[in-house]
Amino acid sequence: MRRELSRRCFCRSSMALSGVLAGAGEARAAMVADPDWELYKARYLRPEGRIVDTGNHDVSHSEGQGYGLFFASTFNDREAFESMWNWTRTTLKHKDGHLHSWRWTPAEPHITDTNNASDGDLMIAWALRRGALLWGREDFAQSAQAIIQALGRKCVRKIGSRLVLLPGARGFERPKNTVVNLSYYNMPALSRALRMDPTGPWKAVMDAGQQLVQSSRFGLWGLPPDWLSIDRKSERIYPASDFPPRFSYDAIRIPLYLKWANRMPESLTQALYAVSQNYASSGLPDWIDLKTGKRSDYNAPPGFKAVFLFAQKGADALSELPNIKESNDYYSASLTLQARIAAMEMV
Repeated sequence: MRRELSRRCFCRSSMALSGVLAGAGEARAAMVADPDWELYKARYLRPEGRIVDTGNHDVSHSEGQGYGLFFASTFNDREAFESMWNWTRTTLKHKDGHLHSWRWTPAEPHITDTNNASDGDLMIAWALRRGALLWGREDFAQSAQAIIQALGRKCVRKIGSRLVLLPGARGFERPKNTVVNLSYYNMPALSRALRMDPTGPWKAVMDAGQQLVQSSRFGLWGLPPDWLSIDRKSERIYPASDFPPRFSYDAIRIPLYLKWANRMPESLTQALYAVSQNYASSGLPDWIDLKTGKRSDYNAPPGFKAVFLFAQKGADALSELPNIKESNDYYSASLTLQARIAAMEMV
């Protein structure tokens, strides 16, 4: 459900916070008044509190709301956070639960598919937890915990010996195979899910997800695909036939989240380095076909460069990361700002 293909926080001590916030000692001083965040808001945050995907006709996604909430909690922007959360919970939140519809369109009916996207729900929950720690809001903590517990019930499944995180509650379990998206394994967010729901499946989900990444090496460069199928009987893995067999807009987030969580396999680091060296003169490709080796005839947006740099260099990439001014759309800017925050948190 990505790209329309499917596509330091300060701890305010408060005795009112419940056990949901166990581990609050992780919180660090919040960043403030950041020019990149101000530019991001000016470009992508609408007055009603929704983040617009400028590369897809100004639709909004639960993913984008999660990114915006995460950025606002990082840069101590309570006004923007509350505006985005109010729009998200009143517009996208399922009336019969705690998950969120994955897409909202400007044209009515605004929501035509109520299926959730687990990456968006994970990011929203992570941001709510950060907001709870930062501003002493127990209601944010409770909402975050409820989202995580609902995800565990509706989007985690056992496929043979594998425990997998489904991209959404519906549509990804087929008679012969199950489709997963490895970029939905947001490892930093999953580690917070474990803290919010310690009896849940999250440690096993993270470990199984990392094993899947390490096994998902396809094509000349040994890269993971945007979408992956798991045979329900043999457990064989292969690029999902419903989608182009590419390393592209989804898969680019895999190294971002693995490096951020200190779970980056050396094999993936080496693969990214090889790609970056091979295309240094012509520019990083927007996509690489994992069956034919063909690359896009146009270059990737700056957000891809930000992820490549961060995935290979960690905190040392900070001075080399592109500025979000260089990005012409919401998704590239979101990748760039996440890579910058991740690098700063690793300093």
